[in-house]
Amino acid sequence: MELSSYQAVNDSFDRRLVYHVGVDCGFFVELNYMLNAMLYCLDHGLRFQIYSEDANFGTGTGWTEYFMPFCEEVHEPFHRQYNFHRPPSWRRILGRAIRKKSPGFILWKMKLGVKSLQGRWLAYRTYGTHVRLSQDVASDPARHYHIPALGINCSYYEAYTMLARMVWRLRPEIVQKVSDVKDSLSLPQTYSGVQIRRGDKATEAQLVSCSRVIESLGAVAGECVFVLTDNYAELERIKSEYPQLRIVSLCRPGEQGYNHQSFTASGQQEKKSAISRLLVSVDILLHAKKFSGSITTGPSVFILKQRLAEPSVQAVDCADEMLPSVLTLTVDRRAAISAAYLSK
Repeated sequence: MELSSYQAVNDSFDRRLVYHVGVDCGFFVELNYMLNAMLYCLDHGLRFQIYSEDANFGTGTGWTEYFMPFCEEVHEPFHRQYNFHRPPSWRRILGRAIRKKSPGFILWKMKLGVKSLQGRWLAYRTYGTHVRLSQDVASDPARHYHIPALGINCSYYEAYTMLARMVWRLRPEIVQKVSDVKDSLSLPQTYSGVQIRRGDKATEAQLVSCSRVIESLGAVAGECVFVLTDNYAELERIKSEYPQLRIVSLCRPGEQGYNHQSFTASGQQEKKSAISRLLVSVDILLHAKKFSGSITTGPSVFILKQRLAEPSVQAVDCADEMLPSVLTLTVDRRAAISAAYLSK
C-alpha cells in the first residue's frame, strides 16, 4: 500500500477517531492495537489520527521519535487520561468477578465508562464535533475487508500486513543503525531468526525452552541465527548447547529479562536506546529466511501475523492449523493455548 494513497483516503473522511498510542502495554502490543484501529477506521469511514506525546515507549515526542509520520497527530493533553484501550466486555468482566468473588472488576469497568463519557465530551468541546476515541475500536478478525479506493478486498491478515508494512518506516537514523548492526555482526544475506522472551513474561505465560525454539528451525551446521532475547544467560546457554550454529544477538551482558514496569520508569536515554535496539532487532527478524517465536510475545505475534503463509515462519507453541484463529486472541487466552500445547 502506498503511503500517499492511504493518506488521500484517510483524509477524505469527515468523521474521525483519535487513537492514543503507547497507553500501558509493551511496544508491539501497542502497535498491534494501533493497526487494528487503523483497519477499523478504514472500514467505518473514519479519519485516523493519533495522540502519542505521552507514549510509554517515547521520551516526549512519541511515534515520530522512531518512525516517519503517516497521519496527522493531535496534541491535546486530555487524551492522556480519557483516551484508553477498549476494556473487556461485560461478559468477561462478570466472569472474572464471579471467579474472584469480588466486585472490583465491575467497579473498574463502571469507572472506565464514566471516563469514556468525559472523554467524548472533552473531545466534542475541543474539536466542535463528535470524535471517537481508542475505546470505541472493536476489532473483527473474521471480517473480510473491502476498501476499493485502496485496492483492499481481502482477509484481516492480508489487510493487516498491508498497513503494517506501510507504517513500518523507520527514521533514517534507525535505518542506519540496522545497516550498522548487520555490518558489525557480519550478518549474511540469508539467516534465520528467533525470539526468546524471559523477564516478566513469566507472570502471564509459560516460558518456552530455548532448545525447543532453536530446534524448531531445523538449522544446519554453520547457519547464522539472529536471536532476539532479553536475557544474556539464555543467549550464552544457546551458544554453549549449539556450538555448530553461529548465534548473534544485540542482547547485552547483564540483561536478566525485560520488566515492563521497570522500563517505563527508566530514564529517557535508556528508554530510547532500548526501543531503538528492539526495533533494529525486529527489522532484522522481519527479513529472516526462517523464524520461530511464541504466540504469547508481542514481537513474535507482529512477525507471525505478517508472514503467516510462509512455511518457514512458525510458532513453537501452537499448531499450524490453529495459528490464524489464535493470533488475534487476548494474551490470557493465547497463554492458555501455549501452555496446553507445550505440555503435550
